[in-house]
Amino acid sequence: IDELCKDNFCENCESIISSSHIDVMEIDAASHTGIDNIRELIEFSRYAPTSAKYKIFIIDEVHMLSKQAFNALLKTLEEPPSYLKFIFATTEIKKIPITVVSRCQRFDLLRIKSSELFNYLKKVKDLEKGNVSDDALKLIVKISEGSVRDSLSLLDRAMISVDEKTELNLKLAQKIFGYFDKSQLIDMFNLILKGDEIKVIEIYRNIYDQGIEPKIFINDFLEILYYFKNINSLNLESTNFSLNDEEFNKIKEISNSLDNEVLILFWQFTIQTLGELDI
Repeated sequence: IDELCKDNFCENCESIISSSHIDVMEIDAASHTGIDNIRELIEFSRYAPTSAKYKIFIIDEVHMLSKQAFNALLKTLEEPPSYLKFIFATTEIKKIPITVVSRCQRFDLLRIKSSELFNYLKKVKDLEKGNVSDDALKLIVKISEGSVRDSLSLLDRAMISVDEKTELNLKLAQKIFGYFDKSQLIDMFNLILKGDEIKVIEIYRNIYDQGIEPKIFINDFLEILYYFKNINSLNLESTNFSLNDEEFNKIKEISNSLDNEVLILFWQFTIQTLGELDI
């Protein structure tokens, strides 16, 4: 099938791409949660496909369906017509009744590797003739946490935030997405170890003035502590592009003179602080 429609899409492919295929129906369960919506779908399923081999129902965010809606759907799932296929998509598999899950073939979509996602975004950026630096793309990769859909949304948001003549560099991307330069955290932690209280407060004030929420700051500080603790067993890609080459090497250099006990103590204090912010 891949070879058949690789270069020249067939009529079915073209119709699905343009969302006009009469035998492919997509439903957003987040806004169609009730039993009446499912009854309409079941009623429609009784008719054979018009032009395709199968009639396909795609239900996105299927975990949002009500209990009654799931129960109404169950009978059709148990004894579906030979021409009918359901595709359920969800990010909350545990919220779907086991009676439904047990009647489905499950496919878990894995997170995309940082390097693969970076190369993909670079290709998209070039096709769209976007003026985006590699460091800005790496930041998008980090924020999206392996999700292609999220990374494309972020890239689109970033590209429409600047004019064609302005390069979307790391500094501008950090401002758009509310992130800050991780090297400031590394410098701050190094100053904490040296006991330079005045400069530590000065750096934090600078970070705070950028509009960074304390909770985001603490979470990022935890991430930096993790890298300090495990830097010798990591490579640059395994940091999910959270660090650049210079930051990676700086952490490696500082960590050589640190005891694990000190890092564990800082980790415990930071976790405790994070808990206090939730109170």
